[in-house]
Amino acid sequence: MKFFKYDTSTELARPCLRSWLVIFICGFLTACIITLALGLLTWVVALAFTLLKGGVPSPFQHLTMHAAVIIILKAAAVFGALVATVLMLELLRRSRQEAHVKGTHPVIGDYAHRPFYKTWHAEPILPTSRPVRLSGYGSGPSEVQTALWQQFIAQYDGLIATATHSLLSAAHPLQGAEQVKLAPSGITLALDGGLHVGFEYSTVPEDFVPAESEPHPYPTASFTKTLELKSTEWLNDYA
Repeated sequence: MKFFKYDTSTELARPCLRSWLVIFICGFLTACIITLALGLLTWVVALAFTLLKGGVPSPFQHLTMHAAVIIILKAAAVFGALVATVLMLELLRRSRQEAHVKGTHPVIGDYAHRPFYKTWHAEPILPTSRPVRLSGYGSGPSEVQTALWQQFIAQYDGLIATATHSLLSAAHPLQGAEQVKLAPSGITLALDGGLHVGFEYSTVPEDFVPAESEPHPYPTASFTKTLELKSTEWLNDYA
């Protein structure tokens, strides 16, 4: 039998009174079943106590069925309310984290502002005709961030070549491959006015496996606010 005329999993993802009621009912029924089982177990123990003590009254002999039902219902209601409230608070927290406001910028293009993290995210097109994940701090691209991005695009080939040379000239996890190609996969406009680039890589042969000590290398490069290469690094186990 289907009790709800909607997708329950979808409804539970929405922090509203209807979701609270659904969770409360589930918690209430679960508590009723558990409490009833515990009540039956207690009754059996009390009966055994009476028989073993030769007629000595058990501590539960004055507990009537009506009183037991009331206790069970009250305990189940409290349990259901607590579970529903805790889960709703968690859903509210998640909804605030996932909330975003869409916007459009004349240079960056479409972006999404995430108020909880105070960041914005976009996917502009690089000179290579490939999109890249671009992130920055604030409610949207500022004039300073936009100017830095335009300078980066104008000097794209030289900056990427410099970063690639720095990453591949020293010892690195992929040096056993015949050929390694790097391409930007994520770019962050940092709070200090600089710019951080994360790269994805392709190798020849394609099935090349990095060294066992570095199973998931993630090459990165950091530039100053004047777009001078500050540092490069191979991170491990980037998720």
